[in-house]
Amino acid sequence: MMTRSSIAPVPPGTLDLTGQAVRRRRTLQRAATTVLEAAGFEECIPPTFEYDEVFLRAGGADVADRMLRFPDQDGRMLALRYDFTAAVARVAATSFADVPPPLRLSYSGKIYRQEPDRVGRPREILQVGAEMLGMAGSASDVELVRLTLQLLAALAPADYQVNLGHVGVLAPGFAALPPERRSEVRRWVDRKDRAALAQHLAGLDSPARELASLPFIIGRRDALEAALPNAPAAVRPGLEQLLTLDAALTDDERLHVVYDLGEVRGLDYYTGIHFEVFVSGAGHAVGAGGRYDDLMGRFGRPMPAVGVSLDLDALAELLP
Repeated sequence: MMTRSSIAPVPPGTLDLTGQAVRRRRTLQRAATTVLEAAGFEECIPPTFEYDEVFLRAGGADVADRMLRFPDQDGRMLALRYDFTAAVARVAATSFADVPPPLRLSYSGKIYRQEPDRVGRPREILQVGAEMLGMAGSASDVELVRLTLQLLAALAPADYQVNLGHVGVLAPGFAALPPERRSEVRRWVDRKDRAALAQHLAGLDSPARELASLPFIIGRRDALEAALPNAPAAVRPGLEQLLTLDAALTDDERLHVVYDLGEVRGLDYYTGIHFEVFVSGAGHAVGAGGRYDDLMGRFGRPMPAVGVSLDLDALAELLP
């Protein structure tokens, strides 16, 4: 009698998806594609793996341990797609090198990453997103936020919210800190620990001292307007850009936008507005986006850029 050979289970952080789990994800992909095509975005499908240099250029040396890498036969290091934004930036600088901006590119597919210090996190994630390249100014920021809200209206099964901030609000304060204190202060800002911040910022001059209060400004337009008169001069442009964006939104759109000036994740990557997306029922952010004007220059084609990505796996788990 033949015995069935032992087959290893799937690697940690991966899943077999069948039946309804597959149908949920395909439904979301189709809905997202419909929204993006209607908004004038051209879908691109970059390779599943690229030279690891692509992702190192975008994310820096800190992402090296989080990539799934392997050597090519010629000895060069390859990496499974760690990030779509980096891949799309490379496409824009190569395949679209002769196409004048602006470029509106979208994508849908999996990214692959590992978190060595966070056991249990998924190592493959189904994403959908869009990048607007060669577009500067508040009009493109508004377009991105509006596109994000349109995607959520089509994809989210429950109430959704965009927590929106601006790098220019906190960056002057961090720049004024002694370098050896920045990481510690960032940790307290991220935790919204008012007492620890007051202790660590005592005796410092403005704008560093403003880090004790600015991160706790959360709300609608009235919260921004209340903060503006007493804000340091270096902080005001960021607040004014958020107010300009808010003025361009409709009343229905504003219902889903909250301004959170204490968001520090992505502070080293984004250069203007940045946001996280939350959906009722999900225990963590299901998307993120913002302006990253410095990225394309790393690929030899400098231009302003804004983009958003959404986690379809997380959204699919919320569907009935």
